Amino acid sequence: MGGLTVPRDSGGRLAGAFVLCVLGLATLAFWIGIPVGMLWALGELTVTGPTHVIAGVLGVPLAMVAFAPVLFWLNGLYLRVTGVLARLAADEDETGWQPRVRGPLEPMLMASFLIALTALLVWFFVFAENPSPQVI
Repeated sequence: MGGLTVPRDSGGRLAGAFVLCVLGLATLAFWIGIPVGMLWALGELTVTGPTHVIAGVLGVPLAMVAFAPVLFWLNGLYLRVTGVLARLAADEDETGWQPRVRGPLEPMLMASFLIALTALLVWFFVFAENPSPQVI
C-alpha cells in the first residue's frame, strides 16, 4: 500500500480539508467551468452557428471525460491523506473482507451539479436577454 498516509492528527485533518476544498472547486469546474470555457473557446474558433453547436456537442463531453481522471485522483488523494485507505487495509487484513470505498466524490458531484443547474436556471430566467431570431 504505497503512497501518502497521514495520521489522524491536526495536520492530517488540515490536509484532508484542503484536498476536500480543492475537490469541491474541481467538481464545480467540471459542471460549470469546462462547459463555459469550451463554449467560449469554440465561439472564438468557429465562424458559423451550426459548426459551433456541433463542436460544442462533441467537445464539451470529451473535455469533461478528459477532466474526470483529475477528480478520481483528488478523491483517492483525500482517502490516502485522511488515512481511510490505511484503516481499510488494516481491517481487510483482520477480517479478509474489503468493502467498496467511494469517498466524497459522488456526493460532491451531485451537489455541484445541483448548484450548476440552479445557476443555469437563474441565469436563463432572470438575467438572460431575449434570444436573437437566429436561435428561435
